[in-house]
Amino acid sequence: MAELDFGWGRTSRGHGKHDQISLRTSWEVGETARHFQRLFNTPLLGFVGHVVKVFAPPASIGLLFEFGPGMRDKFVELVDKRAFPPPTVNKAITAKPSAPGVMIPDNPGVEHRDAWWRQAAAGAAIGASFREEGTDTSVHIAFNSTLCDVHVDRSGFVVNKEGYARWDLNNLLRHFTVDLAGDKAPWLLASMAVLDKRNRPVFQATLSPWLAVDLPSKDGPDRTAIKVGLAITGVF
Repeated sequence: MAELDFGWGRTSRGHGKHDQISLRTSWEVGETARHFQRLFNTPLLGFVGHVVKVFAPPASIGLLFEFGPGMRDKFVELVDKRAFPPPTVNKAITAKPSAPGVMIPDNPGVEHRDAWWRQAAAGAAIGASFREEGTDTSVHIAFNSTLCDVHVDRSGFVVNKEGYARWDLNNLLRHFTVDLAGDKAPWLLASMAVLDKRNRPVFQATLSPWLAVDLPSKDGPDRTAIKVGLAITGVF
């Protein structure tokens, strides 16, 4: 039998009021683990010791957890392989094949010309942070010495072209009005999910504000236009 799950306001669940089994088996953790598996070809829950919080819609789905014993170093090594590919041809040839998808570090280091704005993106994270490249669904990972935050943003905004990461303006705006608003101002959004008997969403949608900017064309008389409205995002 299908189950309805409505979300409005702060719906995330913490370890203080919920047991570990219910947190680990929630559909939000299951979907986050599925996206993690897609990127890394490795089960996420193998790294999880104690679940601190499960993020639920209208926030971006995901979880905050403490690493299991001895698992932090293995997790960091796994992320590093996806964020920093082999630097030489010989190493690339001998490297083991990895899953598709690339993780982009939010903080590329001071030597990069775009370091200031990417460091700004990393500033809100709990430690080192990486996000999946592309403008669709985007896995975002942040971790420090003990904690790890893995969540799935509904709008990615980092495009990696010719080895240089760029932000897509309208997807960045969409990220602000959907993902960040869902975390910082969740009363502005509403969500609904229909779960099947395996506790997986067959339908999940979030209603949020929408903001887009059409930049003027260099070859014509067009002017910059700002558009506002409502947007529905999710799995249909």
